[in-house]
Amino acid sequence: AFFQCGGYTSYHHRCRRVDPYYTCAKCAQESITEGLSPFAKCPDSDAYTQIDDGFSFPQLTLLDEFVEGYPNATFILTFRSMQKWYDSIRNWPPRIRGPHMDDRWREMNILDLPAGMGSNVFEFSDWFCKHVERVRNRLDQHPSHALVEINIDDPENSETISKFFDIDKNCWGHRNVNGMLHHVTGSEMNNASDSVHL
Repeated sequence: AFFQCGGYTSYHHRCRRVDPYYTCAKCAQESITEGLSPFAKCPDSDAYTQIDDGFSFPQLTLLDEFVEGYPNATFILTFRSMQKWYDSIRNWPPRIRGPHMDDRWREMNILDLPAGMGSNVFEFSDWFCKHVERVRNRLDQHPSHALVEINIDDPENSETISKFFDIDKNCWGHRNVNGMLHHVTGSEMNNASDSVHL
């Protein structure tokens, strides 16, 4: 993982190393239910690089609680070609027959993406733009926060993120490669470094 490579602790999706089913989304919701800050019941960590579990999206629904609960936090927004992103969620998890992530999202009522919406790249792009505007506007009201925006398609982003976090640029890489879209071998996928996905 990028942050672990740089000497930091980090969790990506799962927030217990010994329990693969205990997600960061789950401990965030447990924390809020008990009237605590979102990560209060999660393991201490320098970075959480994926908070959702595909069904619950605390980074959307609990944005205000994260902003208020962690006044000196750094938030990361990742960007890429919207067509590539949409193709990715339409083919994740990588199996021939669904359901895939886009099927699941259309059945849910995610913030600013009502059930039934998101059936094409234009609806998905509109939803993502609203999310970006919401994050930017919210963090503009709290100057103690830092916001890092990264285009993961940009070949120079390893330089950008390594300078911001003072981590060797060689720690940046690509993980969760979908073999159905990117024809890579198993060894290439296993050897890939972790990237930041929020």
